[in-house]
Amino acid sequence: MKIGLCAWSFTGSHREAGLKPDPHTAEGLAQLALRWGLHSIECSPQFFAGQSPAQLKDFAAALADRGLGLVLDTGGHDYAQDISPLRQALEIAGQLNVRVVRTTISNLLEGDRRQYGYEGWKTYLENLVRPLKAIMPLAEDHGIAVGIENHQDICSWELCWLCEQVDNPSLGVTMDCGNALSVGETPMAFASRIMPFLKHVHLKDYTVHPTPFGYRLKRCALGQGVVDWPALIAAFDAGAPQVQGCVELGASVARHIRILEEDYWATYPPRPLAEAVNALRVLHQAARSSEEDWRTPHERGESAQSRAAYELAQLDASAAYLRQKGLT
Repeated sequence: MKIGLCAWSFTGSHREAGLKPDPHTAEGLAQLALRWGLHSIECSPQFFAGQSPAQLKDFAAALADRGLGLVLDTGGHDYAQDISPLRQALEIAGQLNVRVVRTTISNLLEGDRRQYGYEGWKTYLENLVRPLKAIMPLAEDHGIAVGIENHQDICSWELCWLCEQVDNPSLGVTMDCGNALSVGETPMAFASRIMPFLKHVHLKDYTVHPTPFGYRLKRCALGQGVVDWPALIAAFDAGAPQVQGCVELGASVARHIRILEEDYWATYPPRPLAEAVNALRVLHQAARSSEEDWRTPHERGESAQSRAAYELAQLDASAAYLRQKGLT
């Protein structure tokens, strides 16, 4: 698997601290990817706001000359209400010669859909089918794959159902490996189920910190958390060898997955008991001491310099781990 660098590994701490390169510019992100020997960058269309078609073409050519690919992101949208953000991303992606656009279908986090209830969430997903079906011919025209990310909101069964209903080969899944745990699935079980629809991968790891209600998931360098990367990347290489990934080290705030609360499960479709137990077993076995501080430097209110150093150190450790394990 060829692996790149996602802009969402970083917060605004680098800009606040006045550090260069700035990972929230496309050029700065490209410089960081090259520094760590990665193969692509992933960022938002907003990184190219105000640029002319000629400028977009020139940047795409400059990336290609340096051996870097490009993935575009758009997300957090209820596409039943407004499909235009995805349309705009596809149009910009076409000008940049992008082959994959990653998107998300809600702003939910931590696997918590209780504000919708079971029927409300089911209806929410059903209402996405028609607009996604309508936009896919544009993706086909540009030769672009659209990957819906499991953004701590949607489980693998629902992603497969949504792809089957839209029934277009351009639509599939961007799998965020760490986020599988947020919906009560192991990364391997999630990957196995969505493999026929896989378009792109986010490489994210978490350390696990127990609470009375479940677990907090805290960002960490790849190889320092709960994900079995050699096994998972081997599965991707065997099942979807054309698919590439990006390191996305995750949020600056630990995510509280209230998986031990009974009504956490109420909005999810039925699943085999053995799968739920296995996910809980993985979380339980990976859980750190309750005495260990689960807060990130961002949550502790540390300086911008300290926060930026934390993010860069995690990227450095992640790239070193991938090289050591021969995974890039």
